[in-house]
Amino acid sequence: MQRRTNTTRKNDAVSPVVGVMLMLVITIIIAAVVSMYAGGLINSTEKAPTLTMDVTIKNTGYYASSVFEAKVLSVSEPIATKDLKLVTSWTVTNKTVVGTHPKSDADIIDGNLTVGGTAVTSAGNVFGWTSGGGFEGMTAPWGYGNGIQAPNSGKPNNKQQQFGNYTLLGGTVMTAWPAGQSGGFITTTGGDGYGTTKQYYYSGAWTYAENSKVDGMQAVLGKNWEYLRTGDTVNVKLIHMPSGQTIYEKNVVVS
Repeated sequence: MQRRTNTTRKNDAVSPVVGVMLMLVITIIIAAVVSMYAGGLINSTEKAPTLTMDVTIKNTGYYASSVFEAKVLSVSEPIATKDLKLVTSWTVTNKTVVGTHPKSDADIIDGNLTVGGTAVTSAGNVFGWTSGGGFEGMTAPWGYGNGIQAPNSGKPNNKQQQFGNYTLLGGTVMTAWPAGQSGGFITTTGGDGYGTTKQYYYSGAWTYAENSKVDGMQAVLGKNWEYLRTGDTVNVKLIHMPSGQTIYEKNVVVS
């Protein structure tokens, strides 16, 4: 009777040890599976490229000297603009405009009017220019400089210059102008364009893109961009769509 009691006790002592070992094995297996799954998620996320860029925004009230310009200084790797989204946003306050549109600085007085604009440009979804002069559907900002084959120094009529068709390299320049820009952009007969008759004013068929006409500055900065003045700021972002990461963001001071 005593031997049977000792055997029973030994078996009772072994059972908890086996149970603990099984729990440890199961825990290790689960941890390994979770680690492999997490590692797969990390590896499946595309790494975003990096770049440095110098952005200038000028609004003088005239087409010839107003510009959006982004100079790419360096990139970690060539970046296709078809993979990018350019987002700009801005708000200005304490400006009251006398009349329908700002026609000159004299027409802007202190007040409580808040005016803002937002523009989102991705490959092919924003037409930077439409006119009756054979310049149709060129998506701004247009590419110049390094990496752009045979760019036209004036009117960007090379399809490779359209945003979405070119690749950013160190030395690439992205540029947009308002309607009326010289170099064959638009016939200014009758004063059509920005600042052709009065400062800060779209005249002729270009008045505020209300005829479904959008010039480069309206495409990049949004409608009402002409309210911007020296010292105002515009938030400029470049988003790398495959990774979903913002690779450039800066509040650019208008000059």
